[in-house]
Amino acid sequence: MNTYISLLRGINVSGKNKIKMTALQAMYENLGYKNVKYYIL
Repeated sequence: MNTYISLLRGINVSGKNKIKMTALQAMYENLGYKNVKYYIL
């Protein structure tokens, strides 16, 4: 079983154009990835 990690960095000064983690998770699942999890620091 392969494990893939995606590191995303964003600068959100104004609070506009936010991406919700559930939407990002759904995008990865639509790409065919299974058991998608996210972690926010």
